[in-house]
Amino acid sequence: VGGRRSFPPGSDKDWSKDINTKERKKAIRSAIAATVDKNVVKMHGHRIPDNYPFIIDTSFESFENTKQVFDAFEKLKLTAELERSAQKTVRAGMGKMRGRRYQKKVGPLIVVSGACKLVNSARNIAGIDVVAVSQLNAELLAPGAVPGRLTLFTAAAIDKMEKEKLYA
Repeated sequence: VGGRRSFPPGSDKDWSKDINTKERKKAIRSAIAATVDKNVVKMHGHRIPDNYPFIIDTSFESFENTKQVFDAFEKLKLTAELERSAQKTVRAGMGKMRGRRYQKKVGPLIVVSGACKLVNSARNIAGIDVVAVSQLNAELLAPGAVPGRLTLFTAAAIDKMEKEKLYA
């Protein structure tokens, strides 16, 4: 009496998709090239300063407090971008009832050389992502498959990318 169904539908389906290595690296290279172009970044909706394509100092990776990160963004004239990424809107449609009530803007991406204190200090700022240069992917550089995200590279990340010939 009772028992189980003979061959019920299982929940063990693998939803991940593989992509060719050369194709993935080419996508990352083209997304990095789009982050350097000022017009493409503006078309993506970011509010950037006039001297946009710049590299930030390696000491940026050692920030321990969120306030230090905020002050650094003020000095880089990116306060308008932080205000833009802090806004959230109510989603249209049925997604409201399915746990996706709010839509949030994507803000700056900070690329660092490796594990550092900045990862913890910047995670409380809305829209900001911090990623190690070795873990960079096309989804972070071009969210929603739209290239041109505002990306800030540290000097150590650029050196590591050149030295290890990542994505080449």
